[in-house]
This record gives sequence, C-alpha cells and structure tokens, in this order.
Amino acid sequence: MLVAINADVHLSTERDLMTTPARKQSSRPLRIALVDAHPVARLGLRSLFESQPSFAVVSETSTLAAALPAFRRCEPDVLITDAFPIPQSVFRRQPTLCVLYTFETLEHCSLASLTQELRQGRAGFVLKTLPLDRLRRAVRQVASGRPYRDPGFRRLLTETRRQDNTVRQMKRKKGHRSTRRDKQKSVKNLR
Repeated sequence: MLVAINADVHLSTERDLMTTPARKQSSRPLRIALVDAHPVARLGLRSLFESQPSFAVVSETSTLAAALPAFRRCEPDVLITDAFPIPQSVFRRQPTLCVLYTFETLEHCSLASLTQELRQGRAGFVLKTLPLDRLRRAVRQVASGRPYRDPGFRRLLTETRRQDNTVRQMKRKKGHRSTRRDKQKSVKNLR
C-alpha cells in the first residue's frame, strides 16, 4: 500500500515492507526511490519492480527536490532517476545511496560527468530502451556497489574517444606542417 505524502510523492509504509515474501524469507527487499519527470515512466518502473518480491518501491516523485524529504523517512537503497547529476549534498545526507540514471539518449550528457559518476562507484547509467531483465540486473549491480554502464554508453564512449583521437591527429599533422613551413621560411630568410 502506498501512502500519499503530497500529490507528487508516494511512500510505502514500513509495515508493508516488513510483510513482503522476500522480507520473511531472507533480508529485506531492495528499497527503490523513483524520480522521473514523466508519470508514465514512473508508473512503468513501479509496476516492474513491485511485481518482484526482491524489490520495494518506497518513494515516487517527479523532481529530486520533492523526493529529498522522503529520503530521510524511507531510506532507499537505490534511486532510479532521470535527474542528472545528483548533487553531492544528497550523498552526504544519504551516504549509502546508489543511483541508476535513466536517459532517453546519451548524446546530451557530458561524457566527463558520466565518467566521474561511474568512478565514484555508486552509479549506473541506462537508456530507457534497455530490456526489463537488464534493468533489474542493473539495479542489483548498482545496489551492490558496482557501476553499471548501458551498452549505449560504451558505444558513446568509444565513439567520443575515436573522435578525440582524430582531432588530436589532425592537430599534430597541422602542427607538423606549420613547423616545416617555419623551417622553410627560416631557410629563405638566411639566403
């Protein structure tokens, strides 16, 4: 049962989480907070994760600002969000929080920011086109402290590195040519 905090935020009650089959058999389910600007995306994610006893959706909101008060009460293990990046102040308040960023496309993201988040070890990135079984796997992997990279992110990283290398090579060639020209001018001036 979800309890409405306001029109935009929902929390599961602690009693509901304690009585899930996964909670009775072993440890508690992974507690998931959803922050997505699109209500249909949140509904789909909630339906996906609530259908699995090893997951519990404990918070749902359209903005990170609206979700922050709920984080203190529900202590999510994983935040699934389209808000990028998450401010460091959130991690200071919730030091064990892991984040799985969802993107429609990675082209609009800063590759440096994505890479930095991955290096911190508590984040993952997925495209919203990721198959559902891989999405569940990504959530588990991020919750265990290992970063998850969508195959699309890997392709973007490879392509960006390839482009950077091409630009460097072009600059080197251009620099090499200008050096030759400078030498030729120097020789002409000596004559």
